[in-house]
Amino acid sequence: MNSTIDKVRRYREILADIQDIEIRVQELEEEIIGISGIEMGERTGKTYKITSSVEQQAEKLMERKEDLYKEQANKKRELKRIENALTILTEEESDIIKIVHIEHRKYYVVQEKLKLSYQRIKQLEKQAATKMEKYIS
Repeated sequence: MNSTIDKVRRYREILADIQDIEIRVQELEEEIIGISGIEMGERTGKTYKITSSVEQQAEKLMERKEDLYKEQANKKRELKRIENALTILTEEESDIIKIVHIEHRKYYVVQEKLKLSYQRIKQLEKQAATKMEKYIS
């Protein structure tokens, strides 16, 4: 249960990570454009071996860009798992998980909104985490 809730708590962090990766990719693209404007010097030979330091630098940047896209895809899948898991919850369970673990608000906010006791909220929270575990783990 705790690992499921821990993953849900990271929801907003994952969103920020995805956006950060997008920014880093844009920076890499700008750097690649800057490198491509530099005179190449030696060109690729018949063996297709990269001989220019500029070409090697551009190749490394392209590999880094590809790695960032893979990392971003993994994070997007993680978000989709969480969102999918939330769809199987009742409205009350979903509200509890969203308010307490995604928005990082206090339990009294849920108590006021749902007009439930703290004990009932904790019970529903545990129930929700158990349901979600199948889809998130």
